[in-house]
Amino acid sequence: MEGYEFAQGLDHASIVAASERVAWTVDEIFGNRRFDASRPIVPASWVGTENLGFLDDREQRTLNHCRAFSYAHLLGNFEEFVPVHVSAIAEECWHDDRSRLRALLRFGDEEMKHQQLFRRTETVLEESCGHRFGRYFDAYGIRVREFTEAVLEYPSLPRSLMLLALEWGTQRHYVESVRTQLAGSANSLYRDVLQAHWVEEAQHTKSDALEIAHAARRMSPAELSAAFDHVLALGGLVDAAFAGQADKEVETLEEVTGHTFSPPEASTLRDTLHDSLSAIVAGVALTHPSFTRVALELSREGAAKLGIA
Repeated sequence: MEGYEFAQGLDHASIVAASERVAWTVDEIFGNRRFDASRPIVPASWVGTENLGFLDDREQRTLNHCRAFSYAHLLGNFEEFVPVHVSAIAEECWHDDRSRLRALLRFGDEEMKHQQLFRRTETVLEESCGHRFGRYFDAYGIRVREFTEAVLEYPSLPRSLMLLALEWGTQRHYVESVRTQLAGSANSLYRDVLQAHWVEEAQHTKSDALEIAHAARRMSPAELSAAFDHVLALGGLVDAAFAGQADKEVETLEEVTGHTFSPPEASTLRDTLHDSLSAIVAGVALTHPSFTRVALELSREGAAKLGIA
């Protein structure tokens, strides 16, 4: 398909069929379930603060709950641009293959369901833990609109590449740090939330690969290389959200525990939380073997800009 190896063997009809087969609803995932706030909810590796000696056990557990919230909060808001993104592609090919259009429209609908899934996760986490969590993306929707508008200013190909990296990254993160820890620290409801997201994202990566191949075959080598400059710029938008949410985690920790950290402690804590948040989202995404293969096949010069060789 389209002359790129990474798109070989993929077809829209199969993507739609698989999507219909694994479909779920938010109510099916949650029912009347709650998170067990007496224990960590996500693996400690997600937080990365276990070696900070100025944190006690309660503070470590609170930060663990903050990170469970942050992961859902950021993913849900990052995905806000996706329905608009795939709808724009569908508008360009409205008279194309019906299976392609069905795959794109289903993609957008499922992403809206994922936003609902993660918002429900935020609500149930707050109900289970008995307190609110700080949000980088404000409740009035101002910041997420600004983020979405900024992302949509970039061309379709770099948007698709960033999306593909995040999709593969969340799948890898689920498999490596949650699904494989069946008897570990990951809360069972949280595992189910991430698994539901994972089974549908597995189809979205296929659609993205096909759309990337379709767009790339019409571009020159110079244009393909330049697309990776845009990916870097998009990464800057995402990283700003990481930094902002890490600040909110520190604020929440101080509000819940009543512990005001010294300036050096607060700085160390913010840096650690920012680094770990970036590592569990962007880090696993850009180093995913499938994403590196796509980047290298599109443009070795462009891939090098992301540190991929």
